[in-house]
Amino acid sequence: MPQYAKPLTLNKGVDNRIQFQLLNQEQKPVDITDKVLTFRLLNAEGTKILLDKALRLTLPLKGIAVLELNAADIEDIPAQRAHYSLEIPEGEFDFPIFVDQDAGARGDMYIVDSVLPSFVASQVITIPQSQSFPNSVSSGSESYGLTEYTYYSSVINTQDNPILTIQAKFNEFEGNVVIEGSTEVDSDWYEITTETYANTSDTFGYTIKGYHPFVRMSFVSDSGEVEKILAR
Repeated sequence: MPQYAKPLTLNKGVDNRIQFQLLNQEQKPVDITDKVLTFRLLNAEGTKILLDKALRLTLPLKGIAVLELNAADIEDIPAQRAHYSLEIPEGEFDFPIFVDQDAGARGDMYIVDSVLPSFVASQVITIPQSQSFPNSVSSGSESYGLTEYTYYSSVINTQDNPILTIQAKFNEFEGNVVIEGSTEVDSDWYEITTETYANTSDTFGYTIKGYHPFVRMSFVSDSGEVEKILAR
Protein backbone atom coordinates (compact mmCIF):
# COMPACT_ATOMS: atom_id res chain seq x y z
CA MET A 1 0.00 0.00 0.00
CA PRO A 2 1.38 3.44 -0.85
CA GLN A 3 2.43 5.37 2.22
CA TYR A 4 0.53 8.44 1.06
CA ALA A 5 -2.79 6.58 1.42
CA LYS A 6 -2.65 6.70 5.23
CA PRO A 7 -4.85 9.11 7.25
CA LEU A 8 -3.19 12.38 8.32
CA THR A 9 -3.44 14.13 11.68
CA LEU A 10 -3.57 17.77 12.76
CA ASN A 11 -2.83 18.46 16.42
CA LYS A 12 -4.60 21.41 18.03
CA GLY A 13 -2.61 23.78 20.27
CA VAL A 14 0.67 23.52 18.32
CA ASP A 15 2.04 24.29 14.87
CA ASN A 16 1.65 21.57 12.22
CA ARG A 17 3.84 20.82 9.23
CA ILE A 18 2.91 18.14 6.68
CA GLN A 19 5.01 17.41 3.61
CA PHE A 20 3.52 16.21 0.33
CA GLN A 21 5.30 14.83 -2.71
CA LEU A 22 3.55 14.66 -6.07
CA LEU A 23 4.25 11.58 -8.18
CA ASN A 24 3.00 10.59 -11.63
CA GLN A 25 1.54 7.22 -12.59
CA GLU A 26 5.07 5.83 -12.90
CA GLN A 27 5.85 6.99 -9.35
CA LYS A 28 8.23 9.65 -10.66
CA PRO A 29 8.34 13.18 -9.16
CA VAL A 30 6.22 15.84 -10.86
CA ASP A 31 7.76 19.27 -11.50
CA ILE A 32 5.54 21.79 -9.67
CA THR A 33 7.69 24.88 -10.24
CA ASP A 34 5.57 28.07 -10.11
CA LYS A 35 2.42 26.05 -9.37
CA VAL A 36 -0.04 27.15 -6.68
CA LEU A 37 -1.15 24.00 -4.86
CA THR A 38 -4.24 24.44 -2.70
CA PHE A 39 -5.01 22.42 0.43
CA ARG A 40 -8.62 22.23 1.63
CA LEU A 41 -9.84 20.79 4.91
CA LEU A 42 -13.45 19.52 4.72
CA ASN A 43 -15.87 18.32 7.38
CA ALA A 44 -16.75 14.60 7.52
CA GLU A 45 -19.89 15.07 5.41
CA GLY A 46 -18.00 17.02 2.75
CA THR A 47 -20.50 19.89 2.99
CA LYS A 48 -18.26 22.58 4.48
CA ILE A 49 -14.73 23.88 3.90
CA LEU A 50 -13.06 24.24 7.30
CA LEU A 51 -9.73 25.57 6.04
CA ASP A 52 -8.25 26.67 2.72
CA LYS A 53 -4.52 27.30 2.35
CA ALA A 54 -1.79 27.24 -0.30
CA LEU A 55 1.15 24.86 0.10
CA ARG A 56 4.69 26.22 0.24
CA LEU A 57 6.93 24.79 -2.49
CA THR A 58 10.15 23.50 -0.95
CA LEU A 59 11.68 21.30 -3.67
CA PRO A 60 9.45 21.96 -6.69
CA LEU A 61 11.60 19.97 -9.15
CA LYS A 62 11.12 16.94 -6.89
CA GLY A 63 7.39 17.65 -6.52
CA ILE A 64 7.70 18.44 -2.82
CA ALA A 65 5.49 21.01 -1.09
CA VAL A 66 4.63 21.63 2.55
CA LEU A 67 1.46 22.51 4.41
CA GLU A 68 2.35 24.84 7.29
CA LEU A 69 -0.30 25.70 9.87
CA ASN A 70 0.22 27.61 13.07
CA ALA A 71 -1.83 26.93 16.19
CA ALA A 72 -4.18 29.83 15.46
CA ASP A 73 -5.13 28.41 12.03
CA ILE A 74 -7.10 25.53 13.58
CA GLU A 75 -7.83 26.99 17.01
CA ASP A 76 -11.53 27.47 16.23
CA ILE A 77 -11.98 24.11 14.48
CA PRO A 78 -13.36 21.43 16.87
CA ALA A 79 -11.59 18.09 17.16
CA GLN A 80 -13.21 15.76 14.65
CA ARG A 81 -12.77 13.26 11.85
CA ALA A 82 -12.46 15.19 8.60
CA HIS A 83 -11.25 14.98 5.00
CA TYR A 84 -8.72 16.89 2.93
CA SER A 85 -8.20 17.54 -0.75
CA LEU A 86 -5.39 18.97 -2.88
CA GLU A 87 -5.75 20.96 -6.09
CA ILE A 88 -3.21 21.86 -8.78
CA PRO A 89 -3.65 24.31 -11.70
CA GLU A 90 -2.87 23.19 -15.22
CA GLY A 91 -3.41 25.83 -17.88
CA GLU A 92 -6.95 27.16 -17.55
CA PHE A 93 -8.07 24.24 -15.41
CA ASP A 94 -7.76 23.22 -11.76
CA PHE A 95 -7.27 19.48 -11.34
CA PRO A 96 -7.52 17.30 -8.22
CA ILE A 97 -4.42 15.61 -6.86
CA PHE A 98 -5.18 11.96 -6.24
CA VAL A 99 -4.32 10.90 -2.70
CA ASP A 100 -4.61 7.10 -2.93
CA GLN A 101 -4.02 4.23 -5.34
CA ASP A 102 -7.70 4.19 -6.36
CA ALA A 103 -7.60 7.72 -7.82
CA GLY A 104 -9.47 9.13 -4.84
CA ALA A 105 -9.32 12.91 -4.57
CA ARG A 106 -10.28 13.08 -0.89
CA GLY A 107 -8.11 11.79 1.95
CA ASP A 108 -8.85 11.14 5.62
CA MET A 109 -7.63 13.54 8.29
CA TYR A 110 -8.09 13.62 12.06
CA ILE A 111 -8.10 16.86 14.05
CA VAL A 112 -7.21 15.95 17.63
CA ASP A 113 -6.69 17.59 21.02
CA SER A 114 -3.88 15.20 21.98
CA VAL A 115 -1.17 17.84 22.42
CA LEU A 116 -3.14 20.53 24.23
CA PRO A 117 -6.55 19.28 25.40
CA SER A 118 -9.26 21.86 25.84
CA PHE A 119 -11.81 21.78 28.63
CA VAL A 120 -15.19 20.42 27.61
CA ALA A 121 -18.10 20.98 29.97
CA SER A 122 -20.35 18.03 30.75
CA GLN A 123 -23.82 18.03 29.27
CA VAL A 124 -26.88 16.80 31.15
CA ILE A 125 -28.50 13.84 29.40
CA THR A 126 -32.22 13.52 29.98
CA ILE A 127 -34.49 10.49 30.13
CA PRO A 128 -37.71 11.25 28.21
CA GLN A 129 -40.64 10.97 30.61
CA SER A 130 -43.05 9.58 28.00
CA GLN A 131 -41.69 6.08 28.77
CA SER A 132 -42.77 3.57 31.42
CA PHE A 133 -40.52 3.15 34.44
CA PRO A 134 -40.15 0.68 37.33
CA ASN A 135 -42.22 1.39 40.47
CA SER A 136 -44.74 3.33 38.38
CA VAL A 137 -47.51 0.77 38.92
CA SER A 138 -49.61 1.74 41.93
CA SER A 139 -52.46 -0.74 41.58
CA GLY A 140 -53.74 -3.67 39.54
CA SER A 141 -52.54 -7.24 39.16
CA GLU A 142 -48.84 -6.36 38.84
CA SER A 143 -46.79 -6.47 42.03
CA TYR A 144 -44.42 -3.69 43.06
CA GLY A 145 -40.92 -4.16 41.73
CA LEU A 146 -41.63 -7.32 39.71
CA THR A 147 -42.41 -5.78 36.32
CA GLU A 148 -39.37 -5.32 34.09
CA TYR A 149 -39.23 -2.17 31.99
CA THR A 150 -36.92 -1.04 29.20
CA TYR A 151 -36.40 2.68 28.82
CA TYR A 152 -33.81 4.93 27.20
CA SER A 153 -31.86 8.12 27.67
CA SER A 154 -31.94 10.87 25.09
CA VAL A 155 -29.44 10.53 22.22
CA ILE A 156 -25.89 11.84 22.63
CA ASN A 157 -24.29 13.33 19.49
CA THR A 158 -20.57 12.55 19.87
CA GLN A 159 -19.52 14.96 17.08
CA ASP A 160 -17.29 12.13 15.81
CA ASN A 161 -15.00 12.38 18.84
CA PRO A 162 -13.15 9.08 19.46
CA ILE A 163 -13.68 9.13 23.25
CA LEU A 164 -16.93 9.71 25.14
CA THR A 165 -17.25 9.63 28.93
CA ILE A 166 -20.59 9.10 30.68
CA GLN A 167 -21.44 9.37 34.38
CA ALA A 168 -24.70 7.98 35.76
CA LYS A 169 -26.12 8.15 39.29
CA PHE A 170 -28.41 5.30 40.40
CA ASN A 171 -30.81 4.91 43.33
CA GLU A 172 -31.64 1.31 44.33
CA PHE A 173 -31.28 0.30 40.69
CA GLU A 174 -31.79 -3.35 39.80
CA GLY A 175 -31.12 -4.52 36.25
CA ASN A 176 -28.95 -4.02 33.17
CA VAL A 177 -27.43 -0.85 31.74
CA VAL A 178 -26.65 -1.10 28.02
CA ILE A 179 -24.72 1.61 26.19
CA GLU A 180 -25.66 1.56 22.53
CA GLY A 181 -24.24 3.21 19.43
CA SER A 182 -25.56 4.02 15.96
CA THR A 183 -24.65 5.81 12.77
CA GLU A 184 -28.24 7.08 12.59
CA VAL A 185 -29.88 9.34 15.16
CA ASP A 186 -32.98 7.17 15.64
CA SER A 187 -32.40 3.64 14.30
CA ASP A 188 -30.01 0.69 13.85
CA TRP A 189 -28.72 0.66 17.44
CA TYR A 190 -25.97 -1.80 18.37
CA GLU A 191 -24.58 -2.79 21.77
CA ILE A 192 -21.27 -1.26 22.87
CA THR A 193 -21.11 -2.45 26.47
CA THR A 194 -23.42 -3.87 29.17
CA GLU A 195 -23.27 -3.65 32.98
CA THR A 196 -25.50 -5.43 35.52
CA TYR A 197 -26.35 -3.98 38.94
CA ALA A 198 -28.19 -5.43 41.93
CA ASN A 199 -30.02 -2.92 44.18
CA THR A 200 -27.30 -0.33 43.56
CA SER A 201 -27.23 3.22 44.91
CA ASP A 202 -24.03 4.72 43.55
CA THR A 203 -22.45 6.75 40.73
CA PHE A 204 -20.60 4.99 37.92
CA GLY A 205 -18.48 6.19 35.02
CA TYR A 206 -18.17 4.72 31.53
CA THR A 207 -15.55 5.42 28.86
CA ILE A 208 -16.61 4.72 25.28
CA LYS A 209 -13.80 4.51 22.73
CA GLY A 210 -14.17 4.44 18.96
CA TYR A 211 -16.22 6.32 16.41
CA HIS A 212 -19.89 6.04 17.33
CA PRO A 213 -21.71 9.08 15.86
CA PHE A 214 -24.70 8.65 18.19
CA VAL A 215 -24.85 7.02 21.63
CA ARG A 216 -27.66 6.35 24.10
CA MET A 217 -28.16 4.42 27.34
CA SER A 218 -30.71 1.63 27.61
CA PHE A 219 -32.00 0.55 31.03
CA VAL A 220 -33.66 -2.84 31.58
CA SER A 221 -34.86 -2.77 35.17
CA ASP A 222 -37.59 -3.92 37.55
CA SER A 223 -36.82 -1.48 40.38
CA GLY A 224 -34.92 1.66 41.28
CA GLU A 225 -34.23 4.78 39.25
CA VAL A 226 -31.59 6.68 37.32
CA GLU A 227 -31.22 10.05 39.02
CA LYS A 228 -28.74 11.84 36.77
CA ILE A 229 -26.65 11.33 33.61
CA LEU A 230 -23.74 13.50 32.47
CA ALA A 231 -21.69 13.11 29.28
CA ARG A 232 -18.70 14.77 27.61
